Amino acid sequence: MVRGAALAVRTGGVIAASVALAVLLSVVLANLNFERTLRDVTGSRFAVAADELRRHVELGLTLGLDLSELVDVQALTDRAAAGVGIIGVEVVDDRGTVLFAADRAAIGHPSPAAREIASDGGTAVRRRIAGDTLLLGADLRNSFGQIVGAVVMRASLTELRGKIDAVRAGLAGGTLALVAAAGLGALAAVFATVRGSAGALDDAGAAGMLRGTLLRQLHDHTAEAERVLDDIDRDLAGRPTS
Repeated sequence: MVRGAALAVRTGGVIAASVALAVLLSVVLANLNFERTLRDVTGSRFAVAADELRRHVELGLTLGLDLSELVDVQALTDRAAAGVGIIGVEVVDDRGTVLFAADRAAIGHPSPAAREIASDGGTAVRRRIAGDTLLLGADLRNSFGQIVGAVVMRASLTELRGKIDAVRAGLAGGTLALVAAAGLGALAAVFATVRGSAGALDDAGAAGMLRGTLLRQLHDHTAEAERVLDDIDRDLAGRPTS
């Protein structure tokens, strides 16, 4: 019995620390995945708005008119800028000069945002984060496939960062308690198991039993982390950011 108690004391702390670390890593992983998914959902929502404006402008270009001659683009720009979280929309020519903008003062001047998110020749909406602002750019092509300008959009990430900070604050308080509870629970389980089996096992057998206990604990917490990540993905997929 004395040998079993000593073995439990020597190894129980190590196993408890390992289980606590597994729980901590699970929480950190879930938080990182939540942030990444929330950023992707938010960025995708703004990208859809930029792409929709591009498609409407390109529809006018199919008529053979010059980009600067599309008189309805100003109204389209104003409508796009009214979206939640959007702080600026511009339509620039192939030199980066603003032709249409929600901010009338920018018209006729070079667009700093267009320079920051310059064309890469692709067809996808480009994204770039600058501080608390998400920059999006979408090239405009005429009926011959030539790039004649771009849609440039600026969106605020302040709301997104506020949601992330709120999640972090909530996790900070509960994580330490969760880690402590997991560690103490593992320590108690190991101590009881080793003491109860000390009479029937030698040191090698007890060590093997402890390794098995540790592996089971790690497997359980890894499975729990995967369930948490799946729940987050389903929640975000069902409730897009507004």
